[in-house]
Amino acid sequence: MDHDILFVGGGPAGYEGAIVAAKKGLKAAVVEMDQLGGTCLQRGCIPTKAILHSVKAVKQINDFARIGVRVEKFQVSVEEIARRKERIVAKQTRGIELLFKQRGVQLIRGRGQVTGANAVVIDGQREVSSRHIVLATGSKPAELPFLRWDGRRVIGSDQLLRLDEVPASMLVIGAGAVGLEWALIYSYLGCKVTVAEIMETILPGTDPEISQVLRNELIKQGITIHTATAAGDPVVGAESVELTFRKGGQEWREAFAKVLLAVGRLPNTEGLLAPGLGLALDARGFIPVSRDLETAIPGIYACGDVVGPPLLAHKASHQAMAVVEHIVSGRPVDHHPQPAAVFTFPEVATVGLSEAQALKEGLTPRIGRFPYAAGSRANAIDEKAGLVKVIAGEDGVLLGAHIVGAEAGELLPLLTYAVQRGLKAEEFRDLVFIHPTLSENLWEALGEVGGFSVHI
Repeated sequence: MDHDILFVGGGPAGYEGAIVAAKKGLKAAVVEMDQLGGTCLQRGCIPTKAILHSVKAVKQINDFARIGVRVEKFQVSVEEIARRKERIVAKQTRGIELLFKQRGVQLIRGRGQVTGANAVVIDGQREVSSRHIVLATGSKPAELPFLRWDGRRVIGSDQLLRLDEVPASMLVIGAGAVGLEWALIYSYLGCKVTVAEIMETILPGTDPEISQVLRNELIKQGITIHTATAAGDPVVGAESVELTFRKGGQEWREAFAKVLLAVGRLPNTEGLLAPGLGLALDARGFIPVSRDLETAIPGIYACGDVVGPPLLAHKASHQAMAVVEHIVSGRPVDHHPQPAAVFTFPEVATVGLSEAQALKEGLTPRIGRFPYAAGSRANAIDEKAGLVKVIAGEDGVLLGAHIVGAEAGELLPLLTYAVQRGLKAEEFRDLVFIHPTLSENLWEALGEVGGFSVHI
C-alpha cells in the first residue's frame, strides 16, 4: 500500500485528520484539487470573518457618538479590505502546507475518485492505494430551480467574496448564517440590503426568542427582512433582477441590482465514487455511514459535510480526528451536541436543545434567562442588546444553551461543555467569574435554573 490513510479532500476534515494521523505514526496523504483548507479557509469561514472584522469597525465608528467619541470623517477602502482578506487566507494556507511538511503528510494534487476499497484514481490517470480511505470532500452552495447563478446579477457567496463592486441594492434569499453575514457586510459597505426567508423566522431551527432579538437588531442596522415570504417569477435584466414576493395574502414585485442565493449547501459527491463501486448515496447526495463513520465498504470512511447536517467546519474536523482514533485504537466515535455560531452584530451561538425542541420531546424544561442589558460589562462597553438562555431538564441537567449578544461564540464553550457532560445548573453556583465580564451573564442565566441568580 502507498499509504496507511488517505483523505480525499483537503478541507478542515482532510487536512486536520491527516496531521493527527501522521502524529500517531500513520503514513498519511491528502488528495486535493484546489487549495488546502477547503471552503472554510478559502471561501467561507475565514475570509468572511476577516471582512466582518473590517465592517464591524464601521459599525463601531457609527456608534462612537453614544460613548462620547466623535469622528468627523473616515473612509472605507473596499480594495484594502479585500487585500487584507487575501493576505490572511494566504498566510493560513501556507501554515497548513508547512504543517504537512513537518509531519510528512503527502499532498496529492488533483481530483480523486474512489475505485475500490483501497484505491483512488487521480484525474482519471494514476492510481494510489491506501489501507484506509476517508471521504471528506465537503459541500457547495445550492441554487434554486427557478433561479440559477449567472455570475453577474444572480450570484453566490463566492462571487461576493471578491468585493470587486458594491451594488446599490441586493436581495439575499435565505436568512441562515451565510445570508445574514453577507447581508451585514454589504449593508455596512453602503448597499441597500433586503433579506427574504420562506420560513417563519430568521436562522430557521434556532430558538425563536434568540432569533427575534437578532432580527430586531438587524432591522435597527438598516436591513429589511421579510420572513414567511416566497420569492419567485424572476426577470433577469441587464441592470437588475425583478421578482415577485408573496407573504400571506400580500403580493408585490421589486427589483434589485444583485440577488444572492444563500439557500443551503449540497454535498460534493458528484463523480467521487466510481460506477460499480457498490457504495450508494442517499436521496440528497450524502454518503450513508455507520455510527463510527464507516461506509458500507469496510475501510472506507466519510466525515464532514458529505455525511449530512450540520454542515460545520468544526464538526468535520472532530469527526476526522475521531475516525483516525477509531482506526488506530478501535475507540468508538463519540457523537456530542454540535455548537454553532453566526457572526452577525450581535453574534448568535447555540448548542443542544431549544425550548421548543425540549417541549416537542415531551420534557418539562426549566428555563434560565439573563438579558445583556442587566449585565455590568455589557453596559460598560455599550453592548446591551442580547440574551443568554439556558434549557435544563426537571432535574436541572443542562440540555441546551443559546446566546445572542456580543462575543456569543467565545462565551458558548463553557455551556457546550456543560451540555456535553450533562452537568447541572447548580454545579456552577460556586464557580467564580471575573467581574465585570460578559461571562457573568452565563452565571446569572444558570442561576435562574439553579436558584442562585442575583441580578434578575
